[in-house]
Amino acid sequence: MSDKTYEMIGGDGEQYGPFTIQQLQDNLSNGRANAQTQIRETGTEAWQPLGQLLGSQSIENFAEYREAILAGNRRLDVGLAFSQGGELFKAHMGTLIGGFLLFMLLIVATASVPFVGSCVQITLQGPLLGGFFILILNLIRTGAASMNDLFKGFESFGGLFLLTLVQTLIVTLIILPGFALMIGGFVMEVDFRNIQWQNEEAVLKALGAGLLHPLTILGFLLMFLLSLVSYALIFFPLPLLADKKLGLGEAFGLGFQVSKRNFFPILKLIIIGSLVVGISLIPCGLGLIFAGPWFYAVLAQAYEQLFSLSTVAPQSEE
Repeated sequence: MSDKTYEMIGGDGEQYGPFTIQQLQDNLSNGRANAQTQIRETGTEAWQPLGQLLGSQSIENFAEYREAILAGNRRLDVGLAFSQGGELFKAHMGTLIGGFLLFMLLIVATASVPFVGSCVQITLQGPLLGGFFILILNLIRTGAASMNDLFKGFESFGGLFLLTLVQTLIVTLIILPGFALMIGGFVMEVDFRNIQWQNEEAVLKALGAGLLHPLTILGFLLMFLLSLVSYALIFFPLPLLADKKLGLGEAFGLGFQVSKRNFFPILKLIIIGSLVVGISLIPCGLGLIFAGPWFYAVLAQAYEQLFSLSTVAPQSEE
């Protein structure tokens, strides 16, 4: 990691240090500093708020960072992620809901662009989602964030755009067996040649029978399960790239490796979170306003457990 050290002005006005980045994070976590605490790099004159330094942390030596993360053999504590995510949501509900609504508004608006909406959406989705995670991580680490953080993902625009394309391609390929089974069951049940297309009731009845065919239902369930599996394995490279400013290959490789080690805890977290989000859609979708940012807060806390060097993550017994 970086050899840089920092000096800090304590609450008593005295100057302390030198501290490493990790020690500054520990001071913040233990209440010995806050986002407004003044710090400066050792040997320089310019002071800055601690929150500004810790808001987004690039990695200068990826090999050392990767070794430190993998050597810890970290294990995700699902209950802790939900607990901390819920506390973060309650403490910063306005900022999280506002950031989520702005994120969703931009996604929907870009998708609505005539003719090229889907292309524009997939181009901006990665950077915007990366920025939303930066916003949440700033709340976790410093207790402060702004709507401007939502656009900080564009600092890694190329990597986040390409990563989103790769993730989309991987998920599409993984769910193909379920999709094929679903379409096969639908086609087996519906006789398109003999449908009375002028009779709306007959058309709806035929299509309904196709949707309720056992193979159609089985294919849909398989497609849903496979999408959750792929999500569990390849989700974390995106916040990792946005937060640490890594290359595409570095973020995807490390994110996949850590996720593979924690596959079942991550899958459990995603299934529970997805069920809550799904239920929130029942009352006219209004529950998503709360469930969406809450779930992203939970995912961000899970990310901190797995990828933050200042987090003491649970380890498995050898």
